[in-house]
Amino acid sequence: MKTNGSFRLCVAVPLLLIVSGGTTSGDDPMEASILAKADRPWFAQFMVGEPIVAGFPGESEADRVQRVKPWRDAKFGLFLHWGPQRAGGEYVIPKQTLDQFNPVLFDADQWVRTAKDLGFRYIVITTKHHAGFCLFDSAFTDHDIIDATPFGRDPIKELADACAEHGMLLGFYYSVWDLHHPGYSKDPGNANYAAYHQYMLDQSEELLTKYGPVVTMWLDGEWVNSWTVERATQYRDHLRRLQPNLVMVDRIGQRRLGDGDYGSCENFTPYVGDNMNRPWESCQRFDGRWFYSGKEESQTVEWALHNLVDTASRGGNLLLNMGPTPEGLLPPWSVEKLKPLGEWLRRHGECIYASEKGPHFLLEWGSCTRRGNTLYYHIYDWPDDSRLVIPGLNEGKLNADIRAISLHGHPDGPAITFEMSGSDVVVHLPEQPIDPLMDVLQLEFAEPPLVDNTIGPLRRKLRPQTGNANVNVGDYYLAAAFSKIHGTKLHFSLGTGAGAQRENLKGWTEVADYPEWPLRFERPGDYELRVTYSSWMESGRFAVEIGGQALEHTVTVSKLRGKQSPLAAGFHTKTLGRVHISEPGDFRLTVKPIEIDAKAIQYDQGLMMLREVVLRPIDGP
Repeated sequence: MKTNGSFRLCVAVPLLLIVSGGTTSGDDPMEASILAKADRPWFAQFMVGEPIVAGFPGESEADRVQRVKPWRDAKFGLFLHWGPQRAGGEYVIPKQTLDQFNPVLFDADQWVRTAKDLGFRYIVITTKHHAGFCLFDSAFTDHDIIDATPFGRDPIKELADACAEHGMLLGFYYSVWDLHHPGYSKDPGNANYAAYHQYMLDQSEELLTKYGPVVTMWLDGEWVNSWTVERATQYRDHLRRLQPNLVMVDRIGQRRLGDGDYGSCENFTPYVGDNMNRPWESCQRFDGRWFYSGKEESQTVEWALHNLVDTASRGGNLLLNMGPTPEGLLPPWSVEKLKPLGEWLRRHGECIYASEKGPHFLLEWGSCTRRGNTLYYHIYDWPDDSRLVIPGLNEGKLNADIRAISLHGHPDGPAITFEMSGSDVVVHLPEQPIDPLMDVLQLEFAEPPLVDNTIGPLRRKLRPQTGNANVNVGDYYLAAAFSKIHGTKLHFSLGTGAGAQRENLKGWTEVADYPEWPLRFERPGDYELRVTYSSWMESGRFAVEIGGQALEHTVTVSKLRGKQSPLAAGFHTKTLGRVHISEPGDFRLTVKPIEIDAKAIQYDQGLMMLREVVLRPIDGP
């Protein structure tokens, strides 16, 4: 049996035994932040850790940008949830399952070559998931692939070698939550947690010293109160000493509240506007589940491409998940579906890799990425009349600045012409698309183009992937990300994607702070006003103001989604009433606090978490 100095690891035990352990006297310095808030309501205890010690102390912003650049430029990552686990059984692995796990078809070289062929530029693999099973050879446990299964090989070592040979970046997923280790507890006050924390430090040192350069350390299970600011900070500093160029996910902080090097969210692509300029990543399931489910289920290649270009156009990376089979194969049905995406990236890779966020907050027919003075418009929906309207481009001053316009990858293709229409640009396209998956319109400028992101009525139904199924054609959609934020505490958050937690405005503890949106109404009329927000408590009152009119509202508590968890509070939509727009023109809409409850400020929630405001035209009287 392998040992970890002061204790010997045991086989899996029921969860209740794991979390019950001995208790401390309440003065553990590694739990000072959470113990100081022990008298708060449960939801307010979950606010602890915001923010964790930011970034890497002593590093300049310029150095940080350079350190993160290889990961950020890669744009497209392959997420691999693999091991004896199967979907629905990720938390406790029966011994019989371990005895049968023998992935003899695993070929690391084939995995990496396939990933490159599909267009991926980095791989992140689960080295230890919530069940505590280690997919690598660890000196600190027998609950690993060498000792607990008949396979007898270290797939992480083989994968690391193959990535190094083929120039593929490699990152490691590592779960803070561990349902196998006897010292782990999700709650503070466990006398044995120090042993588990040391176990984490020791295993992470193995991962960062035995397998070569690691591009990112991707934590999960960080949402529990035992993962305190103090432990997270010590862990971060330990990783930094081992690999100074490591890029750290924000999950280093409790409930993704840490700064880290990049933000993370699950299974959605957030709007970010001008309120999110730091790197971020969305992990999304291409297969139906995170781990292999036993079913040949996956999304379409069009779904994957749309999410990739959406993410890149908003300045993010896409980490697309597959669950390899127990035999050691990348799911063949998923690989086959994604082959056209790899071919598309070989044609249009410069529009994605190392690209920057485009200047448009929202394009109903596509997305826009940028490289220097060149904009790449990814066209999802080809216009029936071949007239592509680019709203607000260069604020109506495009004529003097454009140098070239063409369909990317077709320099000798049909001539593309354009004309101005107010602040919009109308591009005349061929009658039919040329690329079998998605065409890209390339516009080159003499200098960086400006865009007027004033919000007008939606002319198309937003795609279901955006998560805004309740927004209709004709609505004015004021997403949190599209706002201009006034004040010192109110800020934009990516959310987590778990439960109903999407992007929002939060930290609303100052009554002087408020968001503002510019709107352009094309016709007079009455509009129904809806606000979508989340709150743990009755936290105050606010007014929505536009055109000299104000609608007031008292914040109500959001419905709890079945359990006491920071990820469990849903957002709800409230209709505040109607406003009248007397004439076409430009307006400003604001949401301003009237009062914020003192307890809401004390508990760090503030007024509410605001997701969006929608104005819907009302026909008739």
